[in-house]
Amino acid sequence: MSKPQHIMVGKGLADLPFGATKDEVEAVLGAPEERDEVDLGDETSETWHYWDLGISLNFDESENFLLTTIEVASPEVTLFGEKLIGVTKAEAQEFLDTQKIGAGKPETSRGLAYEDVELTLWFNGGECAEIQFSKI
Repeated sequence: MSKPQHIMVGKGLADLPFGATKDEVEAVLGAPEERDEVDLGDETSETWHYWDLGISLNFDESENFLLTTIEVASPEVTLFGEKLIGVTKAEAQEFLDTQKIGAGKPETSRGLAYEDVELTLWFNGGECAEIQFSKI
């Protein structure tokens, strides 16, 4: 990815739309640094990690192994025009509550979920460390 990326809720990243094939993703990002396959019991999920970019991508069997979930930890990625990696939970929630995406709810002790738009922010040490989002 040659330009700063922004999260498009329910749609993907600017250069990585949900529903992209593995070949399409590889054409944009190159080969992943690491691949994991997880048996979820009723289906398999494959995760591609691009550690240097701060991005992990999930391809689920139930969706014919097309791109279904993206996790970003890069401080350069924006959501609604704002960089949220590194902000506090209170700052993130205050900002996101103005975006008409539904109310945020705690997700365990370290997450903040916006279920209406399949968006979860994960916090570590009081700061947003990762944003996880899926197709709606």
